[in-house]
Amino acid sequence: MKRIITGAAAAFVLVASGCGTKTVDTPELESELKKQLGADAGVEPRGVECPDDVKIEKGKKFDCTLTAPNGDEVTVNVTLTNDDGGFTAEVPPQQ
Repeated sequence: MKRIITGAAAAFVLVASGCGTKTVDTPELESELKKQLGADAGVEPRGVECPDDVKIEKGKKFDCTLTAPNGDEVTVNVTLTNDDGGFTAEVPPQQ
């Protein structure tokens, strides 16, 4: 079964960097994914790691890695849904 979560467009997912470029606030995104995916699965993940310096652009896709309680690593596909930091996250069904 495919699991999808949606994050509201929220300022906590944004970090402004030079020249007006907006990037994802990686620690905040990781925290939000850990909380939402943990609630969805009914278990507390060990952690979530996402790439740094992801430029916020609607449609931008990147992968994060969730570490399950047993140590297994699971890929989480993240898509930015707008230019304000909104996102969806999906754990592919084959995992």
